[in-house]
Amino acid sequence: MFLVRGVGATFGQAHSPAVAPTPRTGDAPSPARDYFRHLRSAREVPRDAHAISGCAGGEKGRRADELCAGEEARRPFSPPAGAPAERAPSKVTRAAPCVRPTRAGTQVQGEVKICPGRYRIPDPDERGVIIAVSSGTHIDLTGVTLVSGDTLQHEYRGRGVVVSNVDNVAIVGGTIRGYRFGVRVEGGRAHRISGVDVSGTRAQRLRSTPEQFDEGDWLDIFRPDTFELYGSGIYLRGTDGASVTGIVSRGAQNGIGLFAARASYIADNDVSGNSGWGIHLWRSSHNTLLRNQAHHNVRCEGTTYRRGCDSAGILLREQSDSNTIADNDLSSSGDGFFLSGHRPLVRPSVGNLVIRNNATGAYHNAFESTFSWGNSFIDNRADSSDYGFWLGYSSGNLVRGNTIIGSRTAAIAIEHGSENTLSANVMIGGNVGIRLFVRAPGGEPSRGYRVDDNTFARLTQGLVLETTTRARVRGNLFDGVGDAVVVDSTGRDVDLTGNIFLRATGSFIKAAELAAGGNYWGTRDARETMQKIVGKVSLDPWRSAREAGY
Repeated sequence: MFLVRGVGATFGQAHSPAVAPTPRTGDAPSPARDYFRHLRSAREVPRDAHAISGCAGGEKGRRADELCAGEEARRPFSPPAGAPAERAPSKVTRAAPCVRPTRAGTQVQGEVKICPGRYRIPDPDERGVIIAVSSGTHIDLTGVTLVSGDTLQHEYRGRGVVVSNVDNVAIVGGTIRGYRFGVRVEGGRAHRISGVDVSGTRAQRLRSTPEQFDEGDWLDIFRPDTFELYGSGIYLRGTDGASVTGIVSRGAQNGIGLFAARASYIADNDVSGNSGWGIHLWRSSHNTLLRNQAHHNVRCEGTTYRRGCDSAGILLREQSDSNTIADNDLSSSGDGFFLSGHRPLVRPSVGNLVIRNNATGAYHNAFESTFSWGNSFIDNRADSSDYGFWLGYSSGNLVRGNTIIGSRTAAIAIEHGSENTLSANVMIGGNVGIRLFVRAPGGEPSRGYRVDDNTFARLTQGLVLETTTRARVRGNLFDGVGDAVVVDSTGRDVDLTGNIFLRATGSFIKAAELAAGGNYWGTRDARETMQKIVGKVSLDPWRSAREAGY
């Protein structure tokens, strides 16, 4: 490796002001020596001073007036008789030279400008082509294209830019192609990466065809060592307070990866069109993911099958807690947002806020959160997906104010969940609005739900409770559904009151036994309502929907 220093440190030979030499004893006076001594000590001569006429009184333009101020100090020196007829040079301040890396392992520090141009530099040992070795280094890649020269994307190796165990490094601009990692940062605080295009990093060769699915294409979301193999456009490992903005990372497997990264700011990046994950987190907490384009990150989708293979716009695993995920475009991915705490392979991720994201058109789940608790999903869009929200084995979650239109299977589905609040969501079109259930008898119970103030419209089934106890269902609107509320014999303790049932093509309520007094009905009277009731259901007190303003 070799070291290049930028501004503020030595780069090549020092450039010092010229100083007049001291004459040696016995040197005879010389007109030429006097002349050149004067040149070395003279004040700067304006570049166009010789083109100005009349400083002593002739015609002058405005520019000449400015340059002629202090004419005696600025007038070019006339050489004495016998001196060489040379023109006095202007004094030029020399800018720091740019750097032209020629091989992997180029170490830099200070203010470093990489000379614009295209560089083909392989990194088979994966040390890094450009390596920041001191805190405060600023690397400007504007106008630079750095490529590995590797030809097979599933065999790409190397790292474009590497930062390791120093603080406050900035990387700006440029294009990096053909490595396992475009920019890899390990350790340190307050790093900044902005405006870099790291598209086209490593990606697995997929075996599935549009007609035939291959199980070998499933992603491994449970073992962290696979992330080193997969690669990523940007990879933060063990950092604190890093900022990644304005990055483009497309046409690869993974866009931006965070491993044990804390308090990062990941905003306004384009990490779309990859075959794995747009942004993925492992044991990374208190990060902010804001306004990123992370759509069309998908694999394992064909004309005859749908698998997804755990691809996602954003993926969280293994104690990735208290992150804020806001205003991101996650549409048309395998899953839009995927949080996995699948026991015993990974531990839960808790306390995350997922707000105002768009995961419309997910091939599987617009939002998936499993085996975790205390996460909030607020004001998101989850249209035209298999499931709008799939929250298996989750508890203590808040799902509020989301819009879910045209789900193929269910807008919200939770198996073996408890103490979740589902409120003020709008579910229009599709098969099932909300399904709360137990799949495996003897497993974790389904209980303690709060289902309040939701809108169910144009659904085959509105609310379905299977083997679910202690649910409170209040203030919901059912309109144009097939069966509005379906409850099995386990749910006879459901608190169903204050809901508005306007129209149902099938039944308003289908239950073995249930008390349903205090609700509002879109029929003329209780007798007409009972015609759309299946099971032993009490309607007292019966109220007209007109009392609720309908």
